[in-house]
Amino acid sequence: MPKANCINVYLDKDRAFSEHGIMVKLFIRLALLCVVLSGCSYSVYSNAYPHLKKVAVRAFENRSADYDLGDKLLNGLSQEFANDGRLKLVTQQPDCTLEGSINSFEENIYSYDAANNVQDYQLRLVCSVTFTDLINNQVIWENKALQVTCNYAVSEGSTAQFNSKEEATDELISLLFKAIIQNTLETW
Repeated sequence: MPKANCINVYLDKDRAFSEHGIMVKLFIRLALLCVVLSGCSYSVYSNAYPHLKKVAVRAFENRSADYDLGDKLLNGLSQEFANDGRLKLVTQQPDCTLEGSINSFEENIYSYDAANNVQDYQLRLVCSVTFTDLINNQVIWENKALQVTCNYAVSEGSTAQFNSKEEATDELISLLFKAIIQNTLETW
């Protein structure tokens, strides 16, 4: 075999080996990406009571004038627990319960514009809340006057984040859930 042909054969083998190495690296990277995306995840959620796995959210007694607020609160808190995922939402044989009452629900004028027209309203929800560990038969947290507020806009110049009473009510329920979780599962 002439010398020039031998060099071309070796160059072709080096190029093939190099391309093979690139394919192996690509395959390894794709495999690692699949492993990471297939469920290896890190959660920043903590649970101060690891023995609690299942929660029952009881209907809150509604002492407010808004007759359907109790149902909204029950549905909203149930959805928040389902989305959070730390405790499984159940109706039978729970490890813990969340119960309480709606003490008041008020809608008040919060601000006016330059022409003295109402610009924002503030919703204020006051609840009595009890979170009970049924396994150890103890109240983990209780607050008889838990208050959350949220503003909503009724005019163009408002800076309120929400544009309707319904949106603000949903946010109140979300804020109530966060307060409950921070004082129960996330206690240090």
